[in-house]
Amino acid sequence: MQKFYLTFLLMISGTMVIMPSVKAISENNEKHQPFTVSEQGYSISLPDEYTLQKEEDGKDILFSNKTPYTWMRIEVLSGKESTSKSYLNRSKKLFDNQFGKSLKTSSKPLFIQPVLFASTTESKKETAKLYVLRETKGHPALKITMVTAKNSNDEKKLISIVNSVKTHE
Repeated sequence: MQKFYLTFLLMISGTMVIMPSVKAISENNEKHQPFTVSEQGYSISLPDEYTLQKEEDGKDILFSNKTPYTWMRIEVLSGKESTSKSYLNRSKKLFDNQFGKSLKTSSKPLFIQPVLFASTTESKKETAKLYVLRETKGHPALKITMVTAKNSNDEKKLISIVNSVKTHE
C-alpha cells in the first residue's frame, strides 16, 4: 500500500511540474504593453521587444527586435475555414513547401484556444511550427506560423502573445 501511495504522489507531483497551467502563461500577459489593434479585427498585447506589422492582406507578422530567427505570422480565419479538412491539408502543404517536410504533432501547447492542427519542422538554426486554433468566445480562429531560434525559450513568449489575442470590438 505504501508503494502505491508513493507512486501516486510521484505521479501527481510530476504532473504539476511537467504540465504548467494555461493560467500561468496567461498571467504573463499582464506584464505586456497595452493592447495593439490590428487591421484584421483583433487586438494583441505586445512586450516591448516585439513589433507587429501588416504583412499582406489578412496577415500580420510579429518579429523579435532582440532574437534573430524569431518571428510569427498571424492570420485570422473564418470559423468554417479553420475546421475544413481541405483547408488544414492545404495549410500543411504550404507550410511544408516553405519550411521543409513537417510532422504533425499531438503534444498539447499552452494555447488558451483549442488546437485543431499542429505541425513542426527543424533546420540547423530554427524551428518552425504551424498551428490552427479554433475560434472561441472573444478569440478569433487563427492560423499561426511560428519560427524560433533553435534551443531558445521564444516559443513560450510567442504562445503567451497569441493567448492575448482578442476579437476587437
